[in-house]
Amino acid sequence: MQSLDDHDLLDRRLDELRERDHHFPDRRHPLTSLTKAIVWCEKVHADALTLEASAKARRPLADVARDEERLVTDELDRALHSVPDLEAGLRLARAAGPGEVAFDSRDPQQDAVAGALISTLVSSRFATVRTEDLGGEAYRYYVTVDWPALDAFAARVGLPPVAEMLGE
Repeated sequence: MQSLDDHDLLDRRLDELRERDHHFPDRRHPLTSLTKAIVWCEKVHADALTLEASAKARRPLADVARDEERLVTDELDRALHSVPDLEAGLRLARAAGPGEVAFDSRDPQQDAVAGALISTLVSSRFATVRTEDLGGEAYRYYVTVDWPALDAFAARVGLPPVAEMLGE
């Protein structure tokens, strides 16, 4: 993945998102907008590059473009459906302070919350996770959110700090 520490790259990607969604960022739903920005700027572009790289040379460009658009739509839809779980995870992480928060995969709700945090924040380097194997395909996930990086990204998007988004 390209680093979003490159401010020009980040600005270009955010401009693309604003062109795609003229209501972005929606300050009435800041956490949804933050999630959309993270997924758009990090995951969508990395997945699109992978798709392009794996396309066969003889494949029509229109087919690749159609697959890219489907990938973008699917990825954004998946992320937006996970916003309630992401919010729950962020609230738990805020309560944990600067340390890690644990989630047990044997509990379906905890597993969903951990999945949202991992797929959105860990995959985009706004959090880290360590995993403990509990046996029998059960795991405990320990997630640590990088609050300064997440708040800095929110500010770049034009959104308030995450604590403010959560009503703290």
